[in-house]
Amino acid sequence: MNKICQSCGMPLKNEQELGTEKDGKLNQDYCKYCYKNGEFLDDVSMEDYIEMCSKFGEQAGMTNKQMKEFCTKLFPTLKRWKKQ
Repeated sequence: MNKICQSCGMPLKNEQELGTEKDGKLNQDYCKYCYKNGEFLDDVSMEDYIEMCSKFGEQAGMTNKQMKEFCTKLFPTLKRWKKQ
């Protein structure tokens, strides 16, 4: 696998990181932290989600400010957040 979650941008390295549909099948687009049982776990705006994710900068090897800047650029390109 060489994909990223289309909600939060987390690298999806293996099937254990994938979210699930209502029938238990794996969803290939979203991680288990964003999507479970066919639903997004957080019902928030993209802006609020950027704020939430920016607190995990250290885990991604950057400052929280850098993480916020990264998410601000990335999220509008992801499937969940693209303007239809």
